[in-house]
Amino acid sequence: MAGLHADQRLNDWVQMLHDIYGNTQNYAKTPFELHAHLTEVTGITGKRLLKHKDVAGARSFAAKAFAWAVALFMNTSRHDTRLEDLLLRKFPGACPYCHNAPCTCWNALKPTLNEERVRNAYYRYAAGAKRGANDFQLLFKLIYGNSWGDSPEVVPRLLTRLLEELAELGEAIRFAHLYPANLANELADFLAWWFALVSTMHLVDGKSQPILAAELLWSAYPGYCRDCDMSPCLCRPGPVRELVSKPPPGALDRLDGLTLVFNQRAFDGDVADFENREAQGRWPIACIRVDVDDFKAVNDKYGHAAGDQALRHLVSIVKQKIRERDRIYRAGGDEFVILCSDYSGEEANGTMRRVISELRKRPVRWVSENAEAREFLMTVSVGISECVSSSLLTAALKAADDAAYESKRAGKDRVTVATPSST
Repeated sequence: MAGLHADQRLNDWVQMLHDIYGNTQNYAKTPFELHAHLTEVTGITGKRLLKHKDVAGARSFAAKAFAWAVALFMNTSRHDTRLEDLLLRKFPGACPYCHNAPCTCWNALKPTLNEERVRNAYYRYAAGAKRGANDFQLLFKLIYGNSWGDSPEVVPRLLTRLLEELAELGEAIRFAHLYPANLANELADFLAWWFALVSTMHLVDGKSQPILAAELLWSAYPGYCRDCDMSPCLCRPGPVRELVSKPPPGALDRLDGLTLVFNQRAFDGDVADFENREAQGRWPIACIRVDVDDFKAVNDKYGHAAGDQALRHLVSIVKQKIRERDRIYRAGGDEFVILCSDYSGEEANGTMRRVISELRKRPVRWVSENAEAREFLMTVSVGISECVSSSLLTAALKAADDAAYESKRAGKDRVTVATPSST
């Protein structure tokens, strides 16, 4: 979709997110599954805010909460992208109960909701209403900002209300077959409190600056998936990025926090398992070493955020080319190892050549500190060796490492396969 930018209308945000994720990641999900994802990321938002005082981390998950709310809206409204109207029909420029802006009933008993009066107010207000994400944020601040205050204590209170609306949204999904209109009503309430939390979460640490909703969303969704750099998203389906509950012992300490592939600890354990013959019948194993070319120059020229994005970009492409059962490890800063059971060196050679070819065509995309979309190409040097026995695995890994260095010496951006005699 052309013309994407941070200040686009809310309906365009809905269409953009659907274009990225709707037909790949979310097409088969039920409303209950979408609500489960929404619950997870909303919970992590609260965890980041209240437990860790991590405003930046909370904002990244708040953006995910908006995206999952949009996915739920698209699913239950049968791809009706008019989220603006859903919000304005509930909040037509004023509180739907007292019909004032600012609201005058927030600290008292609410009047009975007069649906006809709200409907008439919508027809008067909606035609001239501004409809960007920032406009809705400012609308809710105008209506309810007096009730928020400006002290850190407001954040847990607003988060509590957001979780309350999340629970009522779950109830509305369960009874949608009886009261279909209530689902839209509860989704509007959830998003209203979402905007309230976005407007106030900076108060938690006393250091962060306020942020506009469009800036928060654009940093997470700049027109494409930030994990695979593509629209539509080509990521493989997987678990959420972080667990709210405590993971079982040893679960998360085997993953690299930046790229979400296995880490050095997992690599050492898996190599020990192979050498102890716990993986019999899976030979040969293709051992692959991947080193990013000139990674320090990337960090020096573009900054560490760009370097981090380059590593995630590489991993996303590798995952699209290798098999589900292959295992990729981050062995160092810009160094990766891939172990492919029941795979020959020549098969691995073809796979990694496809990775290199894709890297030449698809630039790394990232958003700079001044919110500018930037691109650059990256290359890698690859070494491959084939191992036919558990007793030779250490030697094969060393041969793959040496082959990767040979690729660098030969000019980089290439694959070198170790000779059979070295493994």
